[in-house]
Parts: sequence; C-alpha cells; structure tokens
Amino acid sequence: MTVSPSSATPPAESMVVLRPSGQPVPAQPQAQVFDSWDAFTRSSVQPLGFYLEEWDAPAADDLILQLRRSPWWDRLAVVAPGEGKASVLADTAAPYADAVARAERSLAVRRSLRLALTDMRLEERVLYFLYVRDAMELAPQCTLTHPMLYHYPVVDALAQRGEDPGACLATLVRRKLLEPAQLVDRTRHCRTCGSAHIHYIDVCPHCSSLQIRKEASLHCFSCGHVAPESDFHHDGGLSCPQCSAALRHIGVDYDRPLTQYACGSCHHVFVETTTQARCLACRTSCAPSALDVREVASLRLGAHGRTALRAGQIQESFAALDTANYVEAPHFRRMLDWALAVTTRHPEMRFGLMLIEFTNATELIEELGAARVFLLLDEFARRLHELLRTSDITTRTQEDKLWLFLPFSDPAGLSARLQRALSDQTVAAAPSALQARIRHLQMPQDLRAGDSAAALMERLLDQA
Repeated sequence: MTVSPSSATPPAESMVVLRPSGQPVPAQPQAQVFDSWDAFTRSSVQPLGFYLEEWDAPAADDLILQLRRSPWWDRLAVVAPGEGKASVLADTAAPYADAVARAERSLAVRRSLRLALTDMRLEERVLYFLYVRDAMELAPQCTLTHPMLYHYPVVDALAQRGEDPGACLATLVRRKLLEPAQLVDRTRHCRTCGSAHIHYIDVCPHCSSLQIRKEASLHCFSCGHVAPESDFHHDGGLSCPQCSAALRHIGVDYDRPLTQYACGSCHHVFVETTTQARCLACRTSCAPSALDVREVASLRLGAHGRTALRAGQIQESFAALDTANYVEAPHFRRMLDWALAVTTRHPEMRFGLMLIEFTNATELIEELGAARVFLLLDEFARRLHELLRTSDITTRTQEDKLWLFLPFSDPAGLSARLQRALSDQTVAAAPSALQARIRHLQMPQDLRAGDSAAALMERLLDQA
C-alpha cells in the first residue's frame, strides 16, 4: 500500500519513508511514505534519501541491501533512533529532521560533482559513496564464516556480481585513495590461500607428531638416559631401560628432570612443545611466523581520494589500457571459445592469444608516483591502439595483466613491436622504464585436444 502526503506537488526529490504500516505522520511533512520496497519502486518518486522506521534489524538491512543494488544506491539510509544499533548497513540512526538535513547536504554534494552513476566501477562507487556523506568511515565486521574473518558490509552491499570487495578495498588503500582510521584488530592469514581461519597445535619438536602427552620422566645417573617414568618400571621396581642399572635412591641413582612432555611416536622427551599453524581451509601447516599479518581498521576517504573524485581520475592507472578495443573479461572468454570452436572445424581460421604482464608497475608507482606511471601506461596504450586492428580485442583479468585476441594475426610480430615500443620509453630525470613480459600462443599450431579459453589463458599464465 502506498500513501502520499497531503502536498499536491511534491518536490523534485522527496524524502522516502519506509514504514510497515504505510501511514504518514504529521511530524514528517513532505515525506513520501511506502509500506515496502516494491511499493516504492512502482512509484515515480525521486528519492532525496530514505528513512526507515518500525523495522527490526534484519528487515531494515534487507531493505537497505535492495537500495544499494538499485539506481539510488548512493542515497542516505537512516533508521529511527533506537533501531540502528543492530543494523550494519544503515548510514546512521537519527530523528527524521536530522535525516532530512543530512540528505539535503548530500544532494548539494551530488550536484557539485555532476558524475554519471550508471557506469561506475566498484572502486568509483565506494569513493563516491563516502564523498557524499559527512566524515563517514567504513566499519569492519567480524563474521566467523567469512574466509577473511573481517569484511566491510557496506562495500559488500555495493558490489555487483563478479566484483571483489576485498580486492577493491586493497587497491584503494594501496593507492592511498582510502586511508586507515581506527585500528580494530590484527589477523593472521595463510600464505597459500589467504584464509584467516588458522588452527594452532602443539607438536613434538623432534618429529612433529601430534602424539604428545605430559608425563613425568627420570634421569639415570649411570648412563645419562632420560625417558618417561613408565619406561623405567620393571618387575615392581625401577631400572634403566638402556643400561639395566637398578634405580633405588633418588638423588643417588637417578633424579627427576624438568622434562614435562613425551612423544608417543619417537619417544623423545622435551620441556617445550613446538607450535604449528594449520590452515583450516587448505590444510597447509607452517610456523606461526610464516603467516601473513594484516591490520584490520575502519577506512575513510583520503585527501588523494577526494582529489581523484573531483578530477574524475578514480580508476587506477591501468585503466588507460582499457581504451584499446576493450571488452569485459567474460565476453572476451566467450569470443575466444567461439574462435576455438571454429578453428577445430576450419583450421584455416587462425588467431593469436597474447598476454602482456607488467612486471615492475608497482615498484614504479612507489618510485615515480601514480601520476607518472599513468602517463607511461597511457603512452603504451596509445602505441598499442596504433598497432591493433579493428578486429583485435583486449581485456584485463587483473590490473596488470592485459590480454589480446588477434584473429588472423601473427602474435610474434606484434610482440616484437610492443617490446620496441616499451624500450623506446624514457622517463624524465629517472632511469626507470615500464617493463612487461609478453607471452603468446598461435592457433591452430598450439592447439591441444579439449582446449578451452580458460585452458589457453591458464597455460600462458603458467609459462615461465
């Protein structure tokens, strides 16, 4: 059910109130009231912001999640006082008048930026989301079932299918567009799979066996043998299992050392155990010192992030490569699978697959700065665009891995020209230059039985 306010001509953007009853209240003038998200979407109301009242926390979070996946994902979502503590997705809990004031300030910021919201990548949406809010911080939440233990629910809600919130935040922090605010925790992660679900176990320092137990031990003075006390019991008395000496008087024939543990596998005795870290996700075992230590903190928009947003330079430097006949990675794989199917039936259909991997981009960003590396990549993208034909297609699967699909083309020739283009680059007042490793396959010569697009790309990634 939808109930409209008494005003006949609502403003261009109205405050939307979501209340289970759908009934307006006098204290909320000019509000557009709806009893559900579906009721709102069926209307033509342009929302200034959203005010949620009389919902429990799960229902409120479900409504806000639908909001973040909608065309109005950037709008404020405020819950009534007393209802916000359990809501992890709400911007804040505040009275209605404060919510309207916040939404109006956000509207002024949105109008000042004048950015198109429809084609934004996740990195851009996160920065924009923080920019239009007053000093907002992204708060981490500990969830036992999450592989990383901590995650950021707001960013998860903003992410669309195929987008990685964790990788997005890592990139933004690395580029100093986001900065840590308040340290929350430190976590340790498996270097094999990255999981934070680590189990610590005590093992024998001699053979790494789990079969250890606390047990009293004896020390034979005759031969120096040390072993669990149970090994010395024989015919109702004590005798050394190694030299058979009778042990009658403690302090004369034997004593009890500080040894507290015995191994049931190798019978080694020891005072201290060795601790191993075992990943519960991939079962890899290692020393605790070999784990990755990561700091978990709330995140806020940094000065570089504000500048990049206002200048329209949110995307990472590698985005310059996306201008040369670029398609998204799933579409690239479908085209490659189609070409493989055609080549299987018609060998005259030849094509090349090339991987360009920039090997020193991260070091150059630290040495020269992101702006200078952007210029280098932009120049490389310009040269690449000159060399590619209109039928050639490119994509990126990671920020530093560029793929080329080259129908009826020789990838070896293009590889040589691209290497020359890289070697011609010079950097003013610095000897460093952009370096790339270029690998390629030629079809049908390099085709193997059962090959798919994923198999070909994996083969190039695995090449030394």
